[in-house]
Amino acid sequence: MSERKTGTFEKLGNLNHFVPFSLPPQNPSFQMDYSLIDLYGKAMHQLGQLNEMAQRIPNVQRFIKAYITKEALLSSEIEGIQTTLIDVFSEPTSDFRPNKETQLVLNYTKSLEVALDLIQKKGMPLVSRVILAAHQTLMQGGEGEKSTPGSFRKQGVRVGDHIPPPAPHIPNLMKDLETYINADTTTLPLLKAGFAHVQFETIHPFLDGNGRIGRLLIVLILLKEGLLNEAIIYPSYAFKKHQMEYYVALDNVRFKGDFEGWISFYLQSLIESAQDAWLRAKDIELLEKNLTKIILESPLFIKTREDALHLLSLLFQYPVIGITDASNHLKKSYNSTSAMMERFMQLNILVPGSAQKRNRSYLFKGYLDVLEQVYN
Repeated sequence: MSERKTGTFEKLGNLNHFVPFSLPPQNPSFQMDYSLIDLYGKAMHQLGQLNEMAQRIPNVQRFIKAYITKEALLSSEIEGIQTTLIDVFSEPTSDFRPNKETQLVLNYTKSLEVALDLIQKKGMPLVSRVILAAHQTLMQGGEGEKSTPGSFRKQGVRVGDHIPPPAPHIPNLMKDLETYINADTTTLPLLKAGFAHVQFETIHPFLDGNGRIGRLLIVLILLKEGLLNEAIIYPSYAFKKHQMEYYVALDNVRFKGDFEGWISFYLQSLIESAQDAWLRAKDIELLEKNLTKIILESPLFIKTREDALHLLSLLFQYPVIGITDASNHLKKSYNSTSAMMERFMQLNILVPGSAQKRNRSYLFKGYLDVLEQVYN
């Protein structure tokens, strides 16, 4: 197949800025060969399995919270931002302000929550206002303020060999993209999320945070189109794992018009990410089942079994926690909560975390291990 032209170049000074054409791909139109049809079917199957698993998890919201944190870590790592799950989960119990890198990850989790609130609770379509609100939250605090949070860029940028459109084009390009996302009925929804992601990254509407918002956009479209019931997939898992292939696939769309190659990579990434999410959810389900059995059968909890089960449930929501916070959530005295957490340590459910004087933290090691587990 001959190379497809996907945009035009606009020369400003010594630079040729690439201005993408509207979606969907044209001249020729997007082609689904047998390999892409096979990948599409596998991706839809994996998403279906993931939706079924989400219905079985006792408290899907606490799982989503952990998963958004995991997505935030991986999406931020692609941008060179380094922190850890324990750092992020420790933030509510810490005596200190989070460092810059941890704050950026915390911002990502909040930005997804902001976007979901606007779409799911306030009924807003997936438009620039939602994207701008998510970016506003993502870039709050620290050096992020230099990136004009919640505003499209007003200056030119360069991303490797790609020189995105001049700033004056951005409002119209984003308006065109939101029309495609919300009004196009010719594109299969799963493919629409993939096309929209590469278009967003090509427009590169912000000074910073484009990669994280663009990957978040995939999840929002999958939710909007009913392909996901909950935000329990993180495409950054596979994008991080195959980072160089990710960038090459994006560039091949811009420079060669290879949407087919990008969609092949994108579908494989969704399959891997959905499999990972399913395995992790299954292991968390098994962990909760096994620990519940231990608590129900242990002589350590003869008089406090119900409270112990409440503490276990709390740990799945706050896997790094101090005695004061736990006692406040459980509405139990400090001493009784401390005694119960000591019994959890005897059973190796909890292990010591930080040794802060005012609020020593404890780690729910089994749960953190599942979140950190690397599946082949």
